Amino acid sequence: MARMIGGPYALQPGSVARASIAIISLMFLALLSVLGVWLVSSYQATAKRADTQVSAASKIVAANAVWLNSLARETLHRIDDSLGTNVLSVDPQRVHDLNAAVADLPPQVTAYVVGVDGLTRFSNDPKIQAMDVSDREYFTRLRNGADEYTSALIVSRLTKRQIFVVSRRLERNGNFAGVAAIAFNADVLKPIWDSVDMGPNSTVSFLRRDGRLIARHPEPPGPIDMGGYILFTDYMKKATSGIYRSYSPVDNQDRLVGYRIIERTPFIAIASADVGILMQPFWDDAKIAALLVIFAVVGAIAAAHWIQRLIREDALHTRQLAEALTINQTLMREIHHRVKNNLQTVMALLRMQGFEPSAVQRLNERITAMSAVHEQMYGFDQFSGVSAAQFIPSFVKTIVDVHGRSIRVTFDVQDLNIAPDRATPFALLLNELIANSMKYAFAGRQAGTIHVSLRAAADGVAELSVVDDGVGFDGNSNKPGMGTRLIKAFVQQLAGEFRFIQNKGTIFTASLRLTDLDG
Repeated sequence: MARMIGGPYALQPGSVARASIAIISLMFLALLSVLGVWLVSSYQATAKRADTQVSAASKIVAANAVWLNSLARETLHRIDDSLGTNVLSVDPQRVHDLNAAVADLPPQVTAYVVGVDGLTRFSNDPKIQAMDVSDREYFTRLRNGADEYTSALIVSRLTKRQIFVVSRRLERNGNFAGVAAIAFNADVLKPIWDSVDMGPNSTVSFLRRDGRLIARHPEPPGPIDMGGYILFTDYMKKATSGIYRSYSPVDNQDRLVGYRIIERTPFIAIASADVGILMQPFWDDAKIAALLVIFAVVGAIAAAHWIQRLIREDALHTRQLAEALTINQTLMREIHHRVKNNLQTVMALLRMQGFEPSAVQRLNERITAMSAVHEQMYGFDQFSGVSAAQFIPSFVKTIVDVHGRSIRVTFDVQDLNIAPDRATPFALLLNELIANSMKYAFAGRQAGTIHVSLRAAADGVAELSVVDDGVGFDGNSNKPGMGTRLIKAFVQQLAGEFRFIQNKGTIFTASLRLTDLDG
């Protein structure tokens, strides 16, 4: 049998060891639980942050697409106006006007005019060469009647670079007179890619609504048709903007993609980022969690010894606190008991002085009310307050029984806590109300009914109601008696207000604050 350590209250070594193991196990499980919750929270926060970042990037790409579209169409309109009635004129002043029309274009953008034969006529590029573009869709579509056209990604025959073209049909006297076109180098998306700053392996793109790629940075190997891609077969059918995760059809990279269909333009704005890079904060947290678990395992043996010492100290402190609490309760009980005894001594002294019996009786009733509060506190260990549901019925029945009459008393009392410094004036108020009813309400009668109600109201206020079916009293006497004056004083002490109503008896109602104002 294990030997007891340090007396009958000490823990046995075996129980200490078992407790230590149990506590260490619980702590380890708690650590795993906390880390699990943290990792779940980290994953959710990282995923939400990734969604927000990609969504914001797609908005930036969309805003730039709107700007480029507006820039292209406004410039094409100015070019059309600057050409005058004869599109094929080579008047030097007219060339100057064309240069003025395209002065606001970025350096990656080239403007030119194509004649009805598909050959270039004018351009803001000093190195331009005569080129036949009669087979290009941005020319053939307009020649066949379209007003405007935005091409998919193509390779320039002059520079061998990836470009996309926005073109406008030129008409004179109702006849096809050529095409005004603006060619954007694909690297026009590079500043946009820099501004969204989603890290390496991210992309920004413009797509046409038919699925053809307009431009992308980093540049793809060549033109791409994404019409059969999940973006067009699924997501765009459900919403005009959104976020999804997929492997890119261009380079098969796992990315989070944000898309936006830009109204009144042929563009779909795309921004995507590498899932691994976006989720890196979560993986960093996962590494930290793994290190914490390793440290927890390594420290388990040392923690076991520390917990054993902690348990012994805690047991000692618990016993000391329990003893202190018992002593404190005994002292509080003794204080209230002595106060009650002192009040009873005062009552005895009053009886011995030979005062008028009725006055002595009223004083005794009031002292009894104060005594009842202290009896409630030490009898039920309610030192933080008095329970209304326990105190009011027993107190009221005691007052009624003293008068020796068959008065039926009913109650509707919520279990409110009455603050210690407000319990005495409340008991004195209740004593005056019940005593007045017993003295005046049932004159010439042996039977009657009194109903006492205490209910909680708003803002910490309680509603007290004392109703009898006696002769009735409205409280409007020109010379109020001692009882009425005391009722008024006690209600004021309880920071309340009251009124009497005469209706087949007397109805007293009061709004009282029975809790401490700073509580």
